[in-house]
Amino acid sequence: MKWKTFLVASSLALSMNAYADTLFTPALFPIAPDSLACDLTNVGDEHRDVRVRIISQGDVLLDGGKVTLAPRHSANERVTGFPEGGSIYCEFTVEGFKEQYRGVAKIFHPNSSDFVAVPAQ
Repeated sequence: MKWKTFLVASSLALSMNAYADTLFTPALFPIAPDSLACDLTNVGDEHRDVRVRIISQGDVLLDGGKVTLAPRHSANERVTGFPEGGSIYCEFTVEGFKEQYRGVAKIFHPNSSDFVAVPAQ
């Protein structure tokens, strides 16, 4: 009986480590030369694998690829808005539970600070 309990517990532990979740931001509408940035911060206590993608109308504009994010560090990606503007949002794929992260999409002017920011859910 102890062996079966060990196998079940081991399987659960392994599946928890492999768990992934996804967060999305609402779409924003940057117009060039303004940019949209997607920022994801690991607020947990462990190194975690994450992926940041910037998407418009189902097309991936930028894929940051899989990166390992240290605790209390951020991954950032950005694109310039379309000349006539367009709907753009962020997708964050995270290892573990989404509560261990804070994600945001923001619009900013060149050589200036953010002027619009929305959180991921």
